[in-house]
Formats: sequence, structure tokens, C-alpha cells
Amino acid sequence: MLKLINRARRALYRAGVLKGKRLPRPVISIGNLAMGGTGKTPAVIAVCRFLKSKGFKVAVLTRGYGGDEPILIKQLAKCDVIVGKTRHENAKQYLKQNDVDVFVLDDGFQHLQLQRDLDIVIDAPSRFYREGRSALRDADLVIPRRLRTLIPDELRGQRVFAFAGLANNQQFFDALRPHMQLVGTKSFRDHYPYTAADVAAIKREAGDARIVTTGKDKVKIDDPAIAAIDAEFDLDEETLQAILKAAAQPPQSKKKRRKNPILQRLEYAAYRLVVRAVSRMSEESVYRWGTRLGAFARRVIRGRDRLAMRNLRATFPRRDESELRKVLDESWRHFGREALQYVQMQSLTLEEIVARCPFVNAHYLEEAIARGNGTLLISGHWGAWEIGGLAVTSMLRNVRTVARPLDNELLERDLSKLREKTGAEVVDRRRAARFLLKGLSENGVIVLLPDQAVQPREGVKVPFLGRPAWTTPAPARMAIRARSTIVFAFCIPDGLRHRLEFEEPIRADLLTEGESDPVMLTERINDVISRRIISRPDLWLWMHDRWKGTGESEEMHVV
Repeated sequence: MLKLINRARRALYRAGVLKGKRLPRPVISIGNLAMGGTGKTPAVIAVCRFLKSKGFKVAVLTRGYGGDEPILIKQLAKCDVIVGKTRHENAKQYLKQNDVDVFVLDDGFQHLQLQRDLDIVIDAPSRFYREGRSALRDADLVIPRRLRTLIPDELRGQRVFAFAGLANNQQFFDALRPHMQLVGTKSFRDHYPYTAADVAAIKREAGDARIVTTGKDKVKIDDPAIAAIDAEFDLDEETLQAILKAAAQPPQSKKKRRKNPILQRLEYAAYRLVVRAVSRMSEESVYRWGTRLGAFARRVIRGRDRLAMRNLRATFPRRDESELRKVLDESWRHFGREALQYVQMQSLTLEEIVARCPFVNAHYLEEAIARGNGTLLISGHWGAWEIGGLAVTSMLRNVRTVARPLDNELLERDLSKLREKTGAEVVDRRRAARFLLKGLSENGVIVLLPDQAVQPREGVKVPFLGRPAWTTPAPARMAIRARSTIVFAFCIPDGLRHRLEFEEPIRADLLTEGESDPVMLTERINDVISRRIISRPDLWLWMHDRWKGTGESEEMHVV
């Protein structure tokens, strides 16, 4: 009967008659088909530990049958466990007072009311199943039961009496036999609520033998004479990478913003034609056609051109209109060239990429890495930041950066392949803080382009090119917290190629108490970027409104 009910429910969800609810955080589900004995709880603990080791803040959603599993998960995974039947509502209430990067859904394969970003099912033989094997086609990953019993050294070879209250107690007893002398066993039903009388009876049966039980059972018995035997679930590399990818990306509901599949294919086809043509061009031809592309874009995207002129007038009020027009026209041509040159570089080997963009003053970066507290490599939307980032990730290892996913899944796939080639780790910027702090703690290089025009709740208002702009303080906060070194890098067109110039760094470990203020440090970062823009305004992306939402007059200017 249970199989029929679950099969009918799943059919209704597949057909869209019933719809699951979405949380504003990624959800990774661990479930099974069997009624029990698959190692689900150790798997949940293993997933939580792995995510925490990567810098994610994790919380577990569980119905909490019997009460023992939530306690065990909290003790061993050391994360919050939210217990209750309505897991979607429980998570929403939890988020009102707590922050978390990812939820792990315990025993979630049949909990279809809650949508998930990764569905992992442990497939193990059992006498009883909750639903048929056809349900496995809804799983993202189907993994075998891989449990290792953790035998304490002091119990190896000893005479022991074992008891358990699991779905399959025999599995536990069989795992003990190769490591100790099992003089007797006693089985209880799953989630059994032990009483003092039960414990006394077990001790009588054990006699002078040591008494052992599972970690799940031990949490219900406060008796130091009884030893707990825990189990550890082994997750293979493919599963670990899938977990990391799901946790690092925004929830799949964001895909609603993706473009129509037909439009995506048309865009992708046009992009591949451009890639094919550009890959066959000489550097001179790419430069020439990129210049034409930029000039053409200026006439087509007129709204952006008008916005750019307003930004230039506000920044350089003493310059005449014709001079500003020349700056902006060259800026359009510059970005046309950069677009095609970046496309061309994607088809090169890592060695060819590095050769086309040599480093200048690289000792600043090398010294920062040698200090060992992590390096924040900061640039701006000036020059050829995409090519500079490609050169950095091609040259260095242990590089992490952030990005927003493209609204075209096919283009995003190609971009992911390029990132894999360079070895850089990329995470969505909306939930990147812990991921990047973990990178700094491992002496990694974090590549960032600090954003102006962020939402007021996410930024601080500091001067940028002479006008207050809502700017993210995240780089400053991370540098101060990790005592890292901030190195500035700017990629400059150099004839047909480029050079990546590094500037004198800011060492957070040497800042005074007064200087160790995120707002003050954010202002210093903006000042460095502003100086570059003033020196070559034709290399700046004026077409974006960096002062949006400030509500400020334009009385402050750069002369």
C-alpha cells in the first residue's frame, strides 16, 4: 500500500498537478528507497562535514523520527538541526533569525513538498521498499551504501556484548565481528526508547563483557559504561563535486529568469559563428574588426551611450562636450576590441594566454602570496579585466573568484569549460563570502571586481570618482578579518596585446586600529580604481550607472 501511495504522489508531482515549494537557499536531499538500514544518517553527517570544510554554513531539515537521529547529527556534524514535519515552513522561520548557505534535507527523497537542488539517493538492498525503482529516475545521483564502522582502538580484540535499535541490526553486528569477540547481541526495534530497566537487563546479559551500541542508540542512554560505535559514510569524488556545485550556486528557481530555449539556441549559434571566425583571424584582423564592432554598438545601443555621456559630464564638468565625445567614442571602440580579443584568447592554450598578457611588477603579488594570509587581487571595470582575469587564472593555482550565472545556459556551459581549463574555482557572488574566506584561510588568491551601485542594504556609501556611490564593503571586510594583502591589478591594452600591471598593495595586517574600518578601507579601494580611470578615461566602462540609488546631487566632482 505504501508503494502505491508514494507512486501516485510522485506521478502527481511529475505531472505538475502538485508542486513543491522553493526555499531561498540551495537544498541538498539525502534519501533512499529502502525502509531503513542504508546509512542515511551517516551520509547526512558526511555531507554536512564536507560542506563545512569548504566554508559553507549548513543547517539540516529533518522530520526527526524517534528523536535520536537529530541529536546524533547535531553532535557529529556540529550544525543546527531543524526538526518538524513541515520542513519548508520550518526553514522559513529559521531564516528569519539565522543565516545559512545551504540546507541538507534528511530523508528527503519522498518529501516532494520541498524542491531540492540536488537529490542524492542511497541505493541499498532491503526487504521492504517505500516505492518502486522507477522513482530513481527523479534522482540526480544514485550512490551505493558505503559505510565504514569506526572501531575504537581500545575495543579491538575485546570481548563485547552488542545491542542496537536500527532498521537492520544484523548489519551492525556483522560489522563488529571481524574486529572484536562478540559474546552476545540483543536487538530492539528501530528508534527504540530505552528505559532504565532495559539498560539493566542488557548489563545482566553482558556479564563481564564490554557493552557497545550504535552512536544513534547511545545518544538516548546516559551511561558511561556503554561505548558508542559510530559509522562513517564514504562519498566518492563525483558526489563531492556535485554537492559542492549545488551548494555554491543559487537555488534552481533562479532559472526562471533564463531566456526562452529557442532564443538561447539562436544566441548560442551566433556566438559559435563568431568564435569560429575570430579563432581563424590574425591579431591585426581581430583588432580592426573589434574597433568596427565597438563603433557600431555605440550607434545601436543609444540608451547606454546617453547614460555614458551623463556619467562623463558629471565626472569631468570642466571639459567641453567635444572632448568628452572623443573619450566616449574611443571607449566604445576599446570595448569592441576587448570583446573579440577575449573570444580569441579562449581558444588558446594556457601558455599562449600568459604569453599574450605578461605581468608587470609581479613581485607585489608574489610577496603577498608568500606572506601566507591569502591575497585579494582587486581590479575594476577598466581596461581589459576579463583578459587580465584569464591570465591570472592561467598562471596561478588556488585562485577563486565570483560571478553571476549567464541567462543563457548554453553560453554558461562553454564558460564553465573555460574555467575548468584554467583551474579557477568560481561561485555565485550572492553567497560567496564564506567560500572566499575559506580560500583566504588556505592562502588562496581571490580575484574581485568591487561593485558600485549595489543595493543600499548590501553596500556603504563612499566616494567614487568624486560622487557618493553604494559600494560593496565585502573585500574590505574579508581582508581585515583574514589579515590578508590587497593587491591591485589592471590589464592595459599594449598594441595588439596586453600587460597586467600590479600596484603597491595594502596590507591589512599592518593597518592601525583606526584604519581597520571596512568603510574607510572601501573608500581607499575606490580611490585606487578612480585614479586609474582619471588617467585613462577611455578605458572605463561608462555605460553602467555606478551611482544608481544614491539620491545624491552631483555637486562633488573630479577636476
